[in-house]
Amino acid sequence: MIVLVIGDSHTAYFRKTRQLANLVPGLEDITPYVKVEHGATLTGVGRMNSTLALGENARKWIGNAKPKHLVFNLGQVDVELGLPFRHFVKQDGIPIETHIDGFIRSYMEFIQGLDFDPSRITVKGINLPVLVHDRTKAVQYITRIVTERFTESDEDEARRATILERITAEYSDDRERTWLAGEFNTRLADAARENGVGYFDINRHILDPSTGMVAAEHIPFGNDHHLVPSLKVHALHWQGLLPLIL
Repeated sequence: MIVLVIGDSHTAYFRKTRQLANLVPGLEDITPYVKVEHGATLTGVGRMNSTLALGENARKWIGNAKPKHLVFNLGQVDVELGLPFRHFVKQDGIPIETHIDGFIRSYMEFIQGLDFDPSRITVKGINLPVLVHDRTKAVQYITRIVTERFTESDEDEARRATILERITAEYSDDRERTWLAGEFNTRLADAARENGVGYFDINRHILDPSTGMVAAEHIPFGNDHHLVPSLKVHALHWQGLLPLIL
């Protein structure tokens, strides 16, 4: 079965290897085409070129691969990076819940416009945040990302310093951001069901019940917002998807 998987950089966990196929029952018979658009977002926040190309590329990939099933893995960039960008850089003053509903509405409109049977489409929810247990690390990472378009001019350096000060003071804590991932997923699952689209996420498998946050073995040592790309994490993605498509 040909499965086309499209999404942001977190989509790389769907890549298949012989080792993974030997571990996950049913994966041996799947031919996945995994298309990663780094920085791709649902509404245009982030790397604009990736976002603008996604819709056009998705149609091209569908036409070329002729998949039996289509999987989308989007939203992580919007929630983890786009929301801080809107709040601290654009200072738009719009409530988080309003943004989330807008993200999901854009998601469903995009899917509806593909002329592809929705019963053969699955969306994956976003992962729990891994920028936890170290607020300084999280603040530095988010500040770097939301100001990456700034120049080295005196004006932009002053803006960067102001934004860093605000993020340091106002950035959501670990539990709030963990809750936000779950809230996005709940609303996405509801929208998927209403539109006849499949849904899954892996968060209950990567949660540490003792902390209520992502388990330590999935947190990268370095300054990154991706899960550790372990064999287990790759397997969890396929173990969540396969029951929906086989």
